Amino acid sequence: MAKALNNTYLRNVQVMHKNFLIMVLLGSLLSGCSGREIDILDRDGKVVGGCYGGADWHFYGLQDTIDYQLYTCFKESVEQGLTISDTSLLNKDFTLPPVPKGYNFWNKKLAMHHFRKNNITEQKLGYILAAIELEYMKVVWPAEDDLADGKISQAEFDKLEKKAKFIWHGE
Repeated sequence: MAKALNNTYLRNVQVMHKNFLIMVLLGSLLSGCSGREIDILDRDGKVVGGCYGGADWHFYGLQDTIDYQLYTCFKESVEQGLTISDTSLLNKDFTLPPVPKGYNFWNKKLAMHHFRKNNITEQKLGYILAAIELEYMKVVWPAEDDLADGKISQAEFDKLEKKAKFIWHGE
């Protein structure tokens, strides 16, 4: 009888562990991931373009990161007299805070440090993270194309990517 109870107990523990792992996996897949799109409209309200912003594995300032991504997409269109479907974005100040003294640029590590010290808001953190990721993409995506086209070597690409990752992550 004790052996049967022990086997039942072990099965229950295994099921609990399995369920716990499933919940952790689902939670991690659902948290920190989001996206949103807006339309760019002409003076008559006709859709003439659009913007998409999204982030994965982003736990602080997620919506602010997405807003900043959308801003970088729509700002030239608005300057040309067009408008956007989510006009609430037009009322936001997307100015990045100044880089702290002694540093040349923001990176993720520096931004997280200043966020945790309450030197910058979560909103500004989101903007910074979006801006530095954009700078990373401006370097790495063309370099990937150049590598694929044989314009640069793998070693040259690795060097560019390493520098871009340092600027993005700070490590």
